[in-house]
Amino acid sequence: MLDHRYADDLLWPDRRDRLSDAGRLSHLVFVDGRLVDAWSERVEDSTYADVARRHDEDSRPQVLQSPPPLPRHVQALRWLDCVAGSREDLLAMTASPVALPRLRDHLDPVADEPWLVADELLTDLRESMLPSDLAAPLRECLLLVRDRLPELAERMTPARLAAGVAWVVGKANAAIGPEGPVTQVRIADHLGTTSLNACGTQVLGHVRRLGWDSARPWASGAPALVAVGRVELLSATVRRDLVELRDRSLTEEARSCDTAPAL
Repeated sequence: MLDHRYADDLLWPDRRDRLSDAGRLSHLVFVDGRLVDAWSERVEDSTYADVARRHDEDSRPQVLQSPPPLPRHVQALRWLDCVAGSREDLLAMTASPVALPRLRDHLDPVADEPWLVADELLTDLRESMLPSDLAAPLRECLLLVRDRLPELAERMTPARLAAGVAWVVGKANAAIGPEGPVTQVRIADHLGTTSLNACGTQVLGHVRRLGWDSARPWASGAPALVAVGRVELLSATVRRDLVELRDRSLTEEARSCDTAPAL
């Protein structure tokens, strides 16, 4: 064991001399715990050559090959499952228009007054700047939140509640935001709220179905929408595009199964 009380300057007057022999194998000689000699030599011709080779292997960078990307139809179907909520919902999805739910079948005129006010605000917003086929999804989302958390109307004003529903449905249909026809700022100004995103996250947590997240398959031309996992919150226009992508992906899946070699 080296006694640190003694310096090794007598062995190497010049510090550069310590590396002059530049060998990987170093020898240290101690007498009574004091370093009296040291030298280094090449390890390749020594009995420690195997140890050096193992060290080289451990320190050599390992190049791992990335797994090949999944086929486009597999990526598309996984993403569509997240959008629809499940494979069963995806297969049952159609592009047919959905009837507008009647409020009197779900809301009480007195007890649910804040929800009725929010629906009026959503109707005015849709007629002013949103596509007409979002009428049913907006009301479906409002009623879904009402069924899941009735006391949310006590925590949020009708305007903020309407803003949250508009954000969820707008994002689920790629109807608002940088890639949509209407910006969030315009909708927030129309409803008199400061942050549409903050209102939307409050509502999203009560309507979104939990599941495995899947990235949007860019190569398949999928629309830039937020996967909420509920078909009833999708407009007929968006469902038509998704149904076309679903059918095309299922056709490619069947074709790949037919051409796969038998085991």
